[in-house]
Amino acid sequence: MRRILQAGWVLVGVMVSQAGVWGQMFPQRSLGMLNPFQDHPAAAGTRECLDLHVGFRNQWSGMEGAPTNAYANLHGAWMASQDAFHGVGGRVETDEAGAWQSTSLGFAYAYNLPLDKGSRLAAGIGAGFYQQRLNWGMLDLPEVGAGQDPGVLGSAQTVFPLLDLGLWYQNRRTFAGLTWGNVTQPALDQIGSQSMLHRRWVMLAGTRVPLEGKWDFMPTATLRAAKGLRPSFDAVAVLDYDGKVSMGAGYRTGGALVLLFQVDIADYISLAYAYDANFSALRPGAPGGHELVLGINACDARSKGGLPCPAYN
Repeated sequence: MRRILQAGWVLVGVMVSQAGVWGQMFPQRSLGMLNPFQDHPAAAGTRECLDLHVGFRNQWSGMEGAPTNAYANLHGAWMASQDAFHGVGGRVETDEAGAWQSTSLGFAYAYNLPLDKGSRLAAGIGAGFYQQRLNWGMLDLPEVGAGQDPGVLGSAQTVFPLLDLGLWYQNRRTFAGLTWGNVTQPALDQIGSQSMLHRRWVMLAGTRVPLEGKWDFMPTATLRAAKGLRPSFDAVAVLDYDGKVSMGAGYRTGGALVLLFQVDIADYISLAYAYDANFSALRPGAPGGHELVLGINACDARSKGGLPCPAYN
């Protein structure tokens, strides 16, 4: 019970430390704790072998123009040793929401520094390119005849560089990451004269608490924030059996209950699914959302080499 109470403070700490931040949201992920590298460049090299994740998310399923998100990432340790080591990886992501579409491609590097009692602290940087597109033809414009204007038909797009900075901490039971994205705040001049991509913050924290037998309890919390909108906060509690099967539930601010399930379908392959039950005002037209993630790791899930990350193992 004491360990469970200590784990609860991880969730409280995330809420308190980021209170009052406002933001423009990037894609939500209900399975982010199982795949932290997609949001946190400093998590590169977290596992001792190459680690691949491919995911797809359909948010507000059933609503026309609802957001969809697909991504893939690969990362691993380079020149690993008992001392400091380097983590490298690559990430690609596409996102669509009505008339808006975007594609990003980036690479990440993390320097991992050993601390006391087997823990590690990593500083990471992610750099790449981001393409933003607006299809004017999909918009319902209020002015009569505006939709036939040659200046409106077609699409507007812009490509610009991305830069993310982050920190990642982990020991054998606890992990935490903080990423500062869109550091340069690139302007979207071809979309609008005053449009820009605001800086964003993503914070993740969690721990793994051993229970009776082969059971583990893993609470995690994620906060996403940027300028202009209320922050989005997720809290999820997961029960894991012998590192083979996991199931859990959580809550996202804005009115969503998250149910998730993960299973190892082979020694090197895992499959995870999450369902978001929508309780917001959008529920009549969009009762829920779905997310599916396939993970492939070059090491057996029970590998003891290196320092395992509790988010994965």
